[in-house]
Amino acid sequence: MSWLKNLNPFKKKEDEAAAGPGGLPQLPPELASDPKAKLAMGAMLRHWKNPAFLKQLRTLASHMQRDGVDLKDMGAVKAWLEKNQERVARGDFAEEAAKPGETFVKSGPDTGRNEPCHCGSGKKFKKCHGRG
Repeated sequence: MSWLKNLNPFKKKEDEAAAGPGGLPQLPPELASDPKAKLAMGAMLRHWKNPAFLKQLRTLASHMQRDGVDLKDMGAVKAWLEKNQERVARGDFAEEAAKPGETFVKSGPDTGRNEPCHCGSGKKFKKCHGRG
C-alpha cells in the first residue's frame, strides 16, 4: 500500500518531509520534547473518530461557552479546565436535552417564477431576484 503515496501528483515533497512516522504531522518544537504532550496527542489521535468521545468534547465545549469562555483562546480554555479538573474527571458534565426545532411559518404566498418581481422593477421574478 505504500506505493499509493507515489501516485498522488499533487503531494509536495515538503509535505512528506514535514510528516512524522506513520504520515502523522509532527508536533511543534516546544511540544516535541514534552512526554506529556506526546501522550496527550497520542490519546487524542486514538479517540478522534470515536462518536462518544466527540460527544463528550461537544458537551464540554457547550459548558465552557455557557460559562463565558472564548473557545478560540487557549489560555482561557486551559484555565477553565484547571478550575473544573475534578468535575471533568468525575464526568459531572451532562449533555443538555436537544431543544425541539422551531417550525417555519410562511407570512404570505410564494412569488411565482413568472410573476412580476416584488421589488417593483417590472421584470419577471426569475430574471430579477429569482437568481435563475
